[in-house]
Amino acid sequence: MGLFSAFHAGVSGLRMSQAGLQTVSHNVSNADTEGYSRQRVDLAAYDPQQRAGFQVGRGGYVDNVSRVHERYLDYQVNRDRTLQGYYNGREGVVGMVERLYSEAAEPTIGGSLDDFFNSARELSQDPSSFGARREFVQSADNVANAFQTLDRDLRTVQRGIDDTLADRLDSINRQAAIVGEMNARIVETEVDGSQSNDFRDRRDRAIREIAKLVDVNVFPQEDGTVSVQVANRYTLVQQEQVARLEGVPNAANAGLLDIEYVSVSGARTDVTRRLDEGEIGGLLDTRDTVIAGQLADLDELAFTFVNEVNAIHRVGVGLDGVGARDLFTALPGQQFAAASIAVDAAIEADPLRVGAAIDPTVLPGDNRNLLDIAALQNTNQAALGSVPFNRRYAQLLHDVGATAQLNAQRAEFHDVRASQSEALRESVVGVSIDDEMIDLTKFQKHFEASSKVVTTVQSLLDTILQLVQ
Repeated sequence: MGLFSAFHAGVSGLRMSQAGLQTVSHNVSNADTEGYSRQRVDLAAYDPQQRAGFQVGRGGYVDNVSRVHERYLDYQVNRDRTLQGYYNGREGVVGMVERLYSEAAEPTIGGSLDDFFNSARELSQDPSSFGARREFVQSADNVANAFQTLDRDLRTVQRGIDDTLADRLDSINRQAAIVGEMNARIVETEVDGSQSNDFRDRRDRAIREIAKLVDVNVFPQEDGTVSVQVANRYTLVQQEQVARLEGVPNAANAGLLDIEYVSVSGARTDVTRRLDEGEIGGLLDTRDTVIAGQLADLDELAFTFVNEVNAIHRVGVGLDGVGARDLFTALPGQQFAAASIAVDAAIEADPLRVGAAIDPTVLPGDNRNLLDIAALQNTNQAALGSVPFNRRYAQLLHDVGATAQLNAQRAEFHDVRASQSEALRESVVGVSIDDEMIDLTKFQKHFEASSKVVTTVQSLLDTILQLVQ
């Protein structure tokens, strides 16, 4: 009986070393697989066999194949990826907005305003010149075109952000479906007490992808599943059930997307303002705060410019002796002023109607109204914070540049921080080829030794059988 026990102990050693070799092979094969966690064989000894006055060991067995996993490191990686995603989501778009204000992007509002006031001075030197009048009207057209172009380009960037948002929402929903599927498969395969290491890795990888897009909270459950919440309150995944996020056009916001949380039951909740982290948070902030603020400031500048110029132009009279005309079409309100600014159609058609003079009795030589218009260039405007038009435009340009610079600095910082977190996690749970080679040698020697035990016991048994015969 002792030889048979030794034989079975040797066979158990073979099984243990085979499991170890298989695990090492699996680790080495996935050394470069993103999100893979190193696996290890958990070995245990069988309960000993009681003999007369002593106990005899019966070998060992593979208790489990577990993965190396640190919840805190996963939390840190997810948190850093969320911050990284926020600033990376803003970076490209803010840089694009900054380029719209570049002097290389013609026409620029600053240059057009300067040309407009210079054209007023040129016309003041010869108010009767039809060519100079045509140039003045053209410069007013250029101002309107510059405002319209920048307004249109900013709104185009907003719509581009919506396209990106729709793609990112699809990505969240796909990854959430993976989490739900892995939850179901983990419960199904872990009923015998083993661990579904590869399924857990796939689930963690999907959660990390979601974390880069929105803020997530992960709650492990006793059955091996996890619950995933977004925006600190909305359950995206519960066991195998998966909710979703959808983009819905908001007619009250120029058709831009609101984001709705659609629960498993189909109930909808607007979560646009709550998704303020991750790449989606960065995109929404850029769209609804940075660009929306620029559009509002642009409307304010255009509205003030049109009102101030028109107020002076109405005092003047054209070469036909008629006054009380607006140079620019009157704007109904400040909102959408930049997109609506346009030269009055009648003056566009006939530059002789430009109100250059104040006194109709001294036409065509009176140029005083043009000089008043030109003086607006350096006049502080109360509606603009008591600065002239060009100074206010320069402030807009400075704000965009400062936002882009600050975001670039923070994006770089969080890129480094996220890389460090990933590196720390990899150093703990990742595969080290050197370590695996050591384990490979260990399990190889273990297998060889167990094989020697088995062959030795088998030889002894054969000897005993020959003696019996």
